[in-house]
Amino acid sequence: MRTHTNVLMPSPRSICAAGTLRRATRSIARLYDTRLAEVGLTTTQFSILRSLDRADGPVPLSELAEEQVFERTSLYRALEPLRRQKLIVIRAGQGRAKVVALTALGAKRVAAALPHWEAAQDAFLAEFGSGAWGTLAERLIGVVDVAKAISAQHAAHS
Repeated sequence: MRTHTNVLMPSPRSICAAGTLRRATRSIARLYDTRLAEVGLTTTQFSILRSLDRADGPVPLSELAEEQVFERTSLYRALEPLRRQKLIVIRAGQGRAKVVALTALGAKRVAAALPHWEAAQDAFLAEFGSGAWGTLAERLIGVVDVAKAISAQHAAHS
């Protein structure tokens, strides 16, 4: 991993977590988006399709939203192009719930996209380092959990 030496880092309190993570997300998404564009997908779309591909049958929209950390309206906006391309189907589930499932065409698109995702992943790991990424990925999962907990606490007190 390349690091900047002799750089005095500001205190953690002065480094905006939201801004820093957003910049990192945009930067890494460009790498993956460039590779996945070859099969007509964005990183977000691939992530959704891959999640559905790993599922054992239809997934409730609420469960997919939770896993992908989407608000419901944002999830619908992300799913609509996939539905139009017939990569997914959305249908009624139990009660008022809706479920989403990958179509055969969607499964083929995931299979076609996987080598492009792997190329992006390999390029990133070659520069950043597998060990460093493993450590950071574990910490980022913790960041997501903390942010969800803080948001839930805030919502409960509002």
